Amino acid sequence: MKNNFSGDSILYYPTIEFQDETWVKSSLLFWNKIYRIVPDNYKPRDLREITLAKDQELILDITLTTEDLRQTAVDFEHFFNNIDSVPWGLDNDQYETRLHTDKIDDRLKPYFNQFSKSLDKNGFYKIPSNIANGYMFFLADVVSKRRNIPKLTDNPDMFTAMSYFDTEGNIDNWYTDVKATETYSNLVLENLVPANIQSLSLSQIIKINDAMGKYKDEFRKSVSDFNDKISKIEEPTFLMQEIQKFKNELTNVNASKTEILRTYVTELKSSLLYVGLPICTTSIIGSIYTSTNDLYNTMIQISKGIFLGGIASLGNAAKDVRTRWTSSRSNYYLEIKKHLAATENSPIQITNMNDRMEEFIND
Repeated sequence: MKNNFSGDSILYYPTIEFQDETWVKSSLLFWNKIYRIVPDNYKPRDLREITLAKDQELILDITLTTEDLRQTAVDFEHFFNNIDSVPWGLDNDQYETRLHTDKIDDRLKPYFNQFSKSLDKNGFYKIPSNIANGYMFFLADVVSKRRNIPKLTDNPDMFTAMSYFDTEGNIDNWYTDVKATETYSNLVLENLVPANIQSLSLSQIIKINDAMGKYKDEFRKSVSDFNDKISKIEEPTFLMQEIQKFKNELTNVNASKTEILRTYVTELKSSLLYVGLPICTTSIIGSIYTSTNDLYNTMIQISKGIFLGGIASLGNAAKDVRTRWTSSRSNYYLEIKKHLAATENSPIQITNMNDRMEEFIND
């Protein structure tokens, strides 16, 4: 069974503890349950609202199995044994991230011991952040596939690392080759949430969540279907037809969601959902972009609250990745900011994933 973004649950990664209660509340306006990976014998240091959400079974802990760890080790070793070159982001020596020993199969512990010779009192290694992120991709991916839950993060650097692994390491070392036939892209969707969501109680969030029921389902289904389709399309005219259909679907569902939200709150603000996926370069040149020169440095607004842009060029081998692509392979990043300031070319401020990808590969 393939994990499906249209489902009502999401898998949070890469950390155990949530970094922001507001982010959790915002996520619960689009999904009914949030799963996370928690090691045996470890009690998360949760904030009050997170504990309340757990009590309501809106947040559920996943305990890893022996098969989870075994499959993660197999995938991790296979990737690094077959990659031509390791990106800079996986070969630096900045010790920033903790990784619990219970999340690692015994066969890989000698590998991690070279970065962290000892464990802290809670059983955590302290290792370079991007190496931890690389491992957590495989772990989250295995947990996601084996439980049919798509992946969502609140960390843009993790999202960037995951994008690299999503393409099976086929991102071009030149990063923005205008002659490349395959492009890794981000679809960015604006979602409205209550401006005072930080101060809303969990019971209020649940009430709003229930009221938006079918419209949340329709939103997720539209995103999932669009993701599946545009990754396969190679003809610009047909791509524009699918874009128009997607625009119409989201316009209708967002209008209904906004109407419901305004019955509970007077002011709304933006959150941004980033969706990573490969696209055939020729399909978006002449339809969305006029030339490849703008592909990797301009995020195009294709409709109100819908943006699309190239993040990195892909090697020729990535064509097979694209044609096999489904929305279940995508990673998702939900961004919540106190203020999303307008820029010259966009009514909302979008995180520059191009620069993050270049730093991950080449810096």
